[in-house]
Amino acid sequence: MEDDPRIPAIAASDLVSASVLASLIGMLGAKGILSDEEIHEIYERALLLLEEQQGDDSDELAKVYEAARSIIEAQLR
Repeated sequence: MEDDPRIPAIAASDLVSASVLASLIGMLGAKGILSDEEIHEIYERALLLLEEQQGDDSDELAKVYEAARSIIEAQLR
């Protein structure tokens, strides 16, 4: 089975986005601009958007989405 060439680009993009957004959310929370409840809501909405985007992708991409969901769900605990 041939590897899906989109996976490295998607994974890299997700890592960059996640790093920047997590830093931004953390800083906004630390400065008191966002409450803990608002931060929780951001992660809930992110999870919903991710689930909507997933669709019926290949098995390999499904694994990427599953891993991303797990990371966001960990933030919600």
